[in-house]
Amino acid sequence: MTRRVDDWADLVPYLLARDGRWHNLATGMPMAHPPVAERVREAFRDAVDHESFATRVGSYHGVLGDPDLRKSLALLYGDRFGLPISAEEVLITPGAQAAFHAVSALTAARGRRVVFFGPEYPGYRTHPEAAYDMLLPDVAELGDREFRYVPPAGRLDEGVGAVIVSRPGNPSGNVIGDEEIAALAAECASAGALLVVDNAYAPVIPGLAFGEMGMPWGDNVMLVQSFSKGALAGERLGFVFAAPPVIEELSELQSRVSTFPAQLVQLAATFLLSDDRYVKLCEQELRGLYAERHRLVRERLDAEVEVPFRLHAVDGGQFQWIHLPELRVPAAELFFTLRDRGVLLAPSTPFYLPHLHEDPHARQSFRIGVTAPVAAIEAGLGIFAEVVNEHA
Repeated sequence: MTRRVDDWADLVPYLLARDGRWHNLATGMPMAHPPVAERVREAFRDAVDHESFATRVGSYHGVLGDPDLRKSLALLYGDRFGLPISAEEVLITPGAQAAFHAVSALTAARGRRVVFFGPEYPGYRTHPEAAYDMLLPDVAELGDREFRYVPPAGRLDEGVGAVIVSRPGNPSGNVIGDEEIAALAAECASAGALLVVDNAYAPVIPGLAFGEMGMPWGDNVMLVQSFSKGALAGERLGFVFAAPPVIEELSELQSRVSTFPAQLVQLAATFLLSDDRYVKLCEQELRGLYAERHRLVRERLDAEVEVPFRLHAVDGGQFQWIHLPELRVPAAELFFTLRDRGVLLAPSTPFYLPHLHEDPHARQSFRIGVTAPVAAIEAGLGIFAEVVNEHA
């Protein structure tokens, strides 16, 4: 029987591989940057030394999250994007993933569908009773070796309860333009659906988008943010901006699952936002490191891959998405050849729902992580080029 990686669960065991057996370009591990980590360390010291420490860690707290942190986030994002965000429209979550699971649960309870535009991060599909659907985007070719996914318009109906998009995208790095995301929000509103935007790589935190981008806002818009890529991945601290009725529903569900988010990291985050050092480190130094890695990946692919390929235009984030239109062996199968040769990359199939697995982009693409050490990227892409040159 031919081995394939069709499901996200097939790939997950490899994502954290760090034992030296493989050059791991499949992982989504954030890039470490010592100055950012040191600023986080300083904030935790301040939190531990704060007079409220004993009460923070020894008492129960409200489900919405720390009031001072919510105020700081509302002010930071409201000022940056010109949005009328108040603290009442902020929910602190135990990681952004918790918010997406809540969206699935609430949508399932209403008997409606959660819609994605493929390819999209499979980690959103967590609820056993949720009905997930996926639409293929339009593909706009850009020059000889780039393309861009464009979400289709006019495809939503009243059976849709939520649309989830990552921006910048995982796996593609795509940033849906401001006009397009506003139009999608309006289409969702017409269908009575919630537009949920995953801003895990977006400004302000961690600021890993390479161009200016605005944020949609409205009664049916939910913005999901995270501190993870800003040196806090291990602490699972996320936050949501949404209208008060949405925040109320999410917090009620959160209260049943985790009661309230962890306290010490919230206090540390409040200290991180007490001045602009953390934000500047993320948006300037950390973003610059990611941009350098993206350039390195592009240079190695241009130099070593001899068969036709196109890369999705890189707007930000920590992945590049390559499509190889003449690849004879499906990416889901070629994963094991690459693994046995010493490199891990994420094949395209898990980023699509099963009814779309025969689409060319679902069969012939790979997600390439850019956060591995430089030597691993160079060696891993050298192996990748050898293998795809042999199989196309």
